[in-house]
Amino acid sequence: MIYRTPFANQATVKGSLLSMLLLLGSSQALAEEITGQVVEVLDGDTLSVVTSDDWQIHVRLANIDAPNPDQPYSDKARQTLSALALGKRATLQVQARDLTGRSVAQMFIEGKDINREMVRRGAAWVAHDEATPLAELLPVEAEARRERRGLWGQPRKDIVAPWIWSNSKQQTLHTVVSSCAGRSGTPDCPVRRLNWVQQDEQRH
Repeated sequence: MIYRTPFANQATVKGSLLSMLLLLGSSQALAEEITGQVVEVLDGDTLSVVTSDDWQIHVRLANIDAPNPDQPYSDKARQTLSALALGKRATLQVQARDLTGRSVAQMFIEGKDINREMVRRGAAWVAHDEATPLAELLPVEAEARRERRGLWGQPRKDIVAPWIWSNSKQQTLHTVVSSCAGRSGTPDCPVRRLNWVQQDEQRH
């Protein structure tokens, strides 16, 4: 199940669509292996790849979780992945598709496991939103933490796993909205009603 943007001719499209239909027809399908060139790195665990049959796909690296865009170290994680992958030929072992349509995959470049390397360099955590974290990656993460590589070298307050960061942000927003109930637009409350317009704005 691969999210693709067509760059191909009709013959290529027909063959690729047939492959997709065969894959979608079996819920027990094995991981699909595809090759292509990394053309863009969006963040520390998401890339864009143009495949060998001229389709563009968005790829989420499986089993790891890099800092969110608004987190400390997010830019450096993206830079680390760019150094490892951007402009290079990659082999993807696609395992699934996430809710946003990205292909969830293990990525290999010149024989190197890029997912593992991101964890080894301290640019990503082992993902804990999975039913069971990938056991073989846990010692790699532990070593990076022990050696204070990458994000593990930050001040302690900045070392927050992405799933915890996201939950805390949602909780903060909920708290602000609740505390401002009935008081939107007052000086001590930054939240405004959707139809709230300043008096100066009303006069223009």
